[in-house]
Formats: sequence, structure tokens, C-alpha cells
Amino acid sequence: MWRKTAQIMFALVIILFLNGWNPLQASPQAAENQQAVVPQTLGLSAKESAVASPAFKKNLPADYTMHDYLIYVLADVEAFWSPIMVKDGYAKPAVTYSFPASGEPVQTECIIETPINPAQSFYCGYDDKIVMTQLMATQLLEGTYKTNMEPQSEFKAGDFSIAFVLAHEYAHNLQTELGWLPVTADEAPKATSRSIELNADCMTGVWANSVNARGLLDPTDIQEVKRTLADIGQDPSAPNPTHGTPKERTAAFLLGYDSGSAASCEPYLTTPY
Repeated sequence: MWRKTAQIMFALVIILFLNGWNPLQASPQAAENQQAVVPQTLGLSAKESAVASPAFKKNLPADYTMHDYLIYVLADVEAFWSPIMVKDGYAKPAVTYSFPASGEPVQTECIIETPINPAQSFYCGYDDKIVMTQLMATQLLEGTYKTNMEPQSEFKAGDFSIAFVLAHEYAHNLQTELGWLPVTADEAPKATSRSIELNADCMTGVWANSVNARGLLDPTDIQEVKRTLADIGQDPSAPNPTHGTPKERTAAFLLGYDSGSAASCEPYLTTPY
């Protein structure tokens, strides 16, 4: 349960493009007019530093809220990736966030609404904003959010399920910084949706490797990720595979986790899926 000092007690739609809709996808005409630009990749061959987050606090206060926890996780993810990007010659990633409570509107350049389904988690590249509703986080924690018809995993969900999804959305921000995702409606992604999603899963595994190296993972945390991927991976029978199946997504996450290197994730972007 990721070294909590007290149990979390709280009462993506998750926009992960599961139904083939992509708020970042440009129109076919815009895609035809898009000039061919070779996006950047991290190109890191060495294992990422496991001490890239010196400001990370091991324990949250006993009375922390879900909003506190989301900020806590995002701060660690950002503190891990920012120095790596800067060290390798890229700009420091810039991202904003919104973690609305139930009933609060979700407002980004991609979507402005009070959600009909208030369980949402997504990244908007138009304004570099990550959104995760607190209800979405609670459902991930409880293991009650499921988007496919496959049998439920034997593993239990938990707080690292939330951390995985939030770190996955941050990986989309990295993809934007490196040119793989568009920043305006006139642009198109430079890779297929499933390639982008599997790369983000892999990059999330790289971050999780650093969390483990810092002694902050509990024995069940990786199992919690596997449970979440089983719940939100795309059903293999889906006709429009915009995401990977649970098996594909789990393999991508474990590739990043086992290698601890962003370079291991690059083939997902350069190979169409």
C-alpha cells in the first residue's frame, strides 16, 4: 500500500481512448496536411537515476486527503523525470493539474463540462494539463472501475493503482514535450494511439522502478498495478484497438519496471501497433 501512515478513507469516462475517441486526435484532413517531423526520443541507454527525487517525502500526514495523495504522487513523478529530461538536453517538463471532487467541472482545452460520468482521468496536450477526478481515484483504489469483459484479476487494487494511472498520464506529457503528441487541433499524433499508450505504460514502469529502488514500494504494489491493467486494458475483442490488451499493457509496464530505462520503451513509439 505504498508506505501509508494511515489508511485512505474516501467515500480514464477514464479518457484513455478505450472507445476509439481521442481528444488529441486531429481530423483526417489535418493529418494529411501535417508536415513530417521526426519526434525526439529520450535516447537514454543507461539506467535512470533512482535518487532523482530528493524532495520526495516517504510518509504522508495521518490526516491526508485524496487530493493530498494525488499531489504527492504527481510531485514525485515530476521530480523523477524533470532532471532526467534536463540532463539529456530537453526542456524541463511543464504540466498543470486538476483533481476535482465530485460535482466540480473538468476544464481543459480538450473538454469543459461537468461530467455525466464523473470518473475520469486524462491528459490534455493542448494546455499541458492532467485531470484525475477524486471519484476516479477512489474507484481505482477500491478496484471498482473496470472497462472490459475479461475475468477479474486475482490481485487486489490499492493506492499504487492510483499512482500508476497518474504516472501514465504524466508520461503523455513527456510524449508531448518530445513531439509525439499534438499541441493544437491542426496537428496529428506521430504514432498510433496504441503505440502511444503502450509507451506511456512502459515509461510508468521506469518511474515505478525508481520508487522501488528508493525503498518505497510495498510487496503488493506491483500486484496492484497488474490488477488495474487487467481492469482497464482494452478488451481483446474490441474492433478498434486504441489501447493495448491487459496482457500487452502489463508486458509494457513490466518492461519499463524491469529495465529501469526509458530507452527500453522507445520501440513502442517507433513500431506501429
